[in-house]
Amino acid sequence: MATMKDIISSPLLLILVAIGLIYIVVFSLIHLKKAYSRCLELGITKEDLHKVIKSSLVFSIVPSLSIVVGLFALISVLGVVWSWWRLSVIGSLSYESLISSSVASALKFSTTAEMLEKATGSEFGVVMILMSIGMLSGFFILIPFGKKLSMSVSKSENSSSWKYVLSGTFMLCLFAVYIPVLLIGDSVQAAVMMTGLVIAVFLGVLASKPKLKWLNEFIMAFSMIGGMISSIFWTNLFQ
Repeated sequence: MATMKDIISSPLLLILVAIGLIYIVVFSLIHLKKAYSRCLELGITKEDLHKVIKSSLVFSIVPSLSIVVGLFALISVLGVVWSWWRLSVIGSLSYESLISSSVASALKFSTTAEMLEKATGSEFGVVMILMSIGMLSGFFILIPFGKKLSMSVSKSENSSSWKYVLSGTFMLCLFAVYIPVLLIGDSVQAAVMMTGLVIAVFLGVLASKPKLKWLNEFIMAFSMIGGMISSIFWTNLFQ
């Protein structure tokens, strides 16, 4: 019987992930070319477009540092290929980690590391399905309602503040779901989260100063790196 380790290191999974990533890159390049041509038709100069592309590259690469840090954290649980796929296309470290931890608990494994060592291929299949279908639920909502929601928000920009209330409520709901799980899980997990929070608040205060605004782009990456480094200390302290 195939094990979880067999699947995450299988050539077939690597080929399927590579095909998916190549498709997405080609799809993006085609639409980039269409957008570039359309901008030229609208009278935007090539010099202005090149400036926009360069600035977009910078603002895309810098925030992705936190994703790279998250990738290394997820590799220890889900392997290189599946982690690469989840964080390259659609997914988030918090969601993937929550699903893997929940499945490990449901399967009576004490930790996700134990699940990696002992889980069968069928059990890992459950993890893969839950991660994929769970993330697609957002698209199923946006397909029928996304355009209407976007237009209603645009129309209300100057007449109502409900959109700010909605976005704030949404973030509070996310916190209400994830934070208790992190705090109740175990002492090390809670301490790492609090360490990352302290770092994020400290950097946020520094970034409020005009000369340090550039820190805003690095807060998440630095918080995650600091939290991961602190885990060594907290593990030695509590275990």
